[in-house]
Amino acid sequence: MTSVEQFLDEMAGCNKELAAGPMAEYLKAWRGFTSVAHKADALSRKEKELIAVSISLVKRCERCIAYHVRSALALQATRQEILEACFVAVIMEGGPALAHIGVVMDAIEAFERSKRT
Repeated sequence: MTSVEQFLDEMAGCNKELAAGPMAEYLKAWRGFTSVAHKADALSRKEKELIAVSISLVKRCERCIAYHVRSALALQATRQEILEACFVAVIMEGGPALAHIGVVMDAIEAFERSKRT
């Protein structure tokens, strides 16, 4: 299992734990909000995921990068589209975002590899 897949497994485990505990109401509200914010409207779901990938890169959140790269690929985003979105983030954030593009590329490779097997 790659570190990208481990990030997502850890995140799923944490969310499952939160959903079963006293913070379940908070998690439910968060999921409701994100569901509305992610639905296709003036922007497609794929466009919104590409934006989320670039923001994740700027925030340097490796778990977020993994999650949103997986979601973008599931919505038929190409490697080229994802990397172009990342370079828009680099325009705004500079070197720190550029340094984290490797995490994006690792996530793309991990999810593309899992589709081949």
